[in-house]
Amino acid sequence: MTDDEVPDDDVWDRPTDVNADADADEVVTVGPWRLTLRGAEVADVQHRGVTVLRAIRFVTRDHNWRTADDTVRRRTVEVHDDSSAHVRIEATSTYDAVPVLDVVLDVSVAGGTVVVDAVGTTTRAFRRNRIGLVVLHPPTLAGTPFTVRHPFSGPTDHVFPTWIAPHQPATDVVGYTWTTGGVDVDVSLLGDGFEMEDQRNWTDASYKTYSTPLSEPFPVALEAGTTIHQSVALDCGPAGAFPPGGAASPAPALALLDGPAPTTVVTPPPTLQLLAGSAPTAARPDDAALLRDVPILVEPVLGDPNVAAVLASARRDAGGAPLDVRFVTDDPALLRAAIDAVLADGPVARVGAYDPVSHVTTPALQDALRAAAGAHGGLAAVAGTRAHFTELNRSIDVFGGWDGPLTFALTPQMHDRSRAQVTESVRMQRWVVSSASRLAAGRQLHIGPVTLRPRFNAVATAPGRVVTDPSTVDGYGPQDVPDATDPGQHSRAADDWFAASVAALTVSGVASITLAEAWGPRGVVTSDGTRSPAARVFRRP
Repeated sequence: MTDDEVPDDDVWDRPTDVNADADADEVVTVGPWRLTLRGAEVADVQHRGVTVLRAIRFVTRDHNWRTADDTVRRRTVEVHDDSSAHVRIEATSTYDAVPVLDVVLDVSVAGGTVVVDAVGTTTRAFRRNRIGLVVLHPPTLAGTPFTVRHPFSGPTDHVFPTWIAPHQPATDVVGYTWTTGGVDVDVSLLGDGFEMEDQRNWTDASYKTYSTPLSEPFPVALEAGTTIHQSVALDCGPAGAFPPGGAASPAPALALLDGPAPTTVVTPPPTLQLLAGSAPTAARPDDAALLRDVPILVEPVLGDPNVAAVLASARRDAGGAPLDVRFVTDDPALLRAAIDAVLADGPVARVGAYDPVSHVTTPALQDALRAAAGAHGGLAAVAGTRAHFTELNRSIDVFGGWDGPLTFALTPQMHDRSRAQVTESVRMQRWVVSSASRLAAGRQLHIGPVTLRPRFNAVATAPGRVVTDPSTVDGYGPQDVPDATDPGQHSRAADDWFAASVAALTVSGVASITLAEAWGPRGVVTSDGTRSPAARVFRRP
């Protein structure tokens, strides 16, 4: 198969639910309302042609913040007349194909009101960090004033953040009002405490109002038979119908909020890199099949017995190209020794380090990197986070004394594995890199790895796997992470996504972009030596 040939199917177009008919999108139009029933959610909620909400859905997050997969068992739609309707969605939530919860969403549409009433019942014991309804607000609300209603105090005025907010824009919420597109919107929430976060931190195209505030202890053990009952009421009408919550939306002229990211010509363009292959050695293709002259990013965990093997495998992936080595450690002395060793072993583009708990470069690690750079004749060093932009956004003050480049990683599927989520993440990438450039304040950015699925769980509450094998025969790192491999990795859709990601992230100040692994099930070269369509991204003029 050549670089331009494609696997037989676009995996992301295949229905994931047993009931394919129930899984298919269905549009319900009643009076001024237009709703899209997409899987187990109510999506793209419009009133008089204006999108007022991106979605309402019931979400289950386990003790490691993994999002349960929802399978629609049954969906019924009854339109009673031209102004009222009732929708019932019955779904099962699973982890690793094991059912943990049954949920029923009853959606009532009447006049200017939509009510979503959700009842979830656990079918087996498990630990949850969060469970219940979420409301997704469109990112085009950026800059729009809104009012928050609280349970025990008076209303407060806020603004949907324009720059990506590191922390919750609203807490202790029982309702909102705002105005958009000539429509007054009122949302009421019942059944739990609610708060809002800016999901653009994870390249989701939304602000999210969710139940189970982060201030509450987690994880929480749920017994089989536990019931969760919550509801959302949405009222809309012509502007002026509700008490004002501020001025109407300023409709910021930010094309990247709605539509594809604009193409930017940057000279020279960012260096494109690959992540070291982490699959078992039996899945490794012949070296002749690998892409050459591509720097390889590798993340050895200092203190693990496989550090030498991980670095040797990455050297083989690089085939003479330099390594970008990001050590995971909390020990500055161990870091200095590891940098000395890796520099003696071959070419190195740069080094970095991340704390294994916070996933950011602590001040002590920054000092060690700075000293190593001075001792080795200006060795390039990078600091930041190996996790999402969220961590850089929330910890930017830690880097006040660091004048070198900053880094963060991207993955579109932190919260949702739908095709829509993967597609929409691209335009949010441009917004993320713009926000990161603002934080960097003139410092260069090294972005990546950019992967379809998370390569590690940055928010797990359970301890990670203890490494005892000094070899990489059985793989390492992402190989041991549940759900790290996307079945569409080698499809043309993935090629389009990686190419669009490079375009979205190519702005002035971005020095490098690291994409998928060099080979294997998460790579640009398959285990049989076939170059997947995504390898095309590396064929620059």
